[in-house]
Amino acid sequence: MRLLFITPSTGYGGASKMLTFVAGQLAARGHWVGIINLNLTSSEVCQSINSQVEMFSIPGKELGRLSQLRQIIRIARREKAQLLIGFTVNPNLYACLAGKVLGISSIMSERGDPNRTFEKNWRNRLLRWLINRCSGAVFQTAGAGTFYGKGLQRRGTVIANPIFIKGEVPQVTPEERGKTVVSVGRLDNNQKRCDVMIEAFSLFVQKHPAYTLRIYGDGPAEPQMRQWVQEKNIAEKVLFMGRTSQPMQDICRDGMFLITSDFEGISNALLEAMAVGLPCVSTDHTPGGARLLIQHGENGLLAPVGDAQALADAMCRFAEDPVLAGHCSEKAREVVERFHPDRIIDQWEAYCKKIAGIRN
Repeated sequence: MRLLFITPSTGYGGASKMLTFVAGQLAARGHWVGIINLNLTSSEVCQSINSQVEMFSIPGKELGRLSQLRQIIRIARREKAQLLIGFTVNPNLYACLAGKVLGISSIMSERGDPNRTFEKNWRNRLLRWLINRCSGAVFQTAGAGTFYGKGLQRRGTVIANPIFIKGEVPQVTPEERGKTVVSVGRLDNNQKRCDVMIEAFSLFVQKHPAYTLRIYGDGPAEPQMRQWVQEKNIAEKVLFMGRTSQPMQDICRDGMFLITSDFEGISNALLEAMAVGLPCVSTDHTPGGARLLIQHGENGLLAPVGDAQALADAMCRFAEDPVLAGHCSEKAREVVERFHPDRIIDQWEAYCKKIAGIRN
């Protein structure tokens, strides 16, 4: 196959990480693969990209959408692409429209919760109508698919994120874990609800003052978060660790993992925390990624979105019940097999062949 991916960036974030994984693995299997980077959200290249993947850059911030589309069509025609694959909203639109112009198939890939990323106005209704005309779709969860038309849902498929493992998976016993709560992710209050994280931890630490909160990541909410911890008099209990390139190694000795998002696709950070056996506390965020990973009370604990007290109570359960924490820790590790990269890329390859009309 000749596959051409379209992405807003290859910068920091889960969608970029997933894109470069899929593209790189398909290239390693002998397919021609290219990535068109629109540089819409970041000009950084933070992801490791397989050298077999052809890279094309379009200065998205400087061009209008029609000019971007023309360049995508030009590249796809020149490279004889058989299938266009968009990652996130604008690239999904471009993949669909370019595919129609060129007479080739297109796949849209939903990487979050469309109920939150699509504003309710006529432009986005038109955008959704156009994206519904894609030849196929990859949804991270079944819940994400319900936002789109019935036809696209029938043509689409659900493929979860894999667990990304660099080197050996750290094996840490419960006795080796510290009295720490850890969080990993972009510091963005609109999605990640950093305010709820700080509030939940401040409630939890009143009952368990020996614990500290370690936060990996950076983003626009960091200054406000620092102010919140000062206002709650817990500044000495909260450590801002910055970005990490080896999350599993950095968090494997923490006491428990906390994610407080209102919405996510499938959180790579949550997957990685489960892989190293951390007892995990998560909001039951839309459109169902946390529920896909966590069976409440069996391999982690879920709490309603926005409910700081429920999150604090869940953390208290782990801190006060080492048997429960140990059980959830052991069961959480099963994500390594459930979401093994080979399984996930097999699904991507088979689906791309199906949509492109290529038989084995």
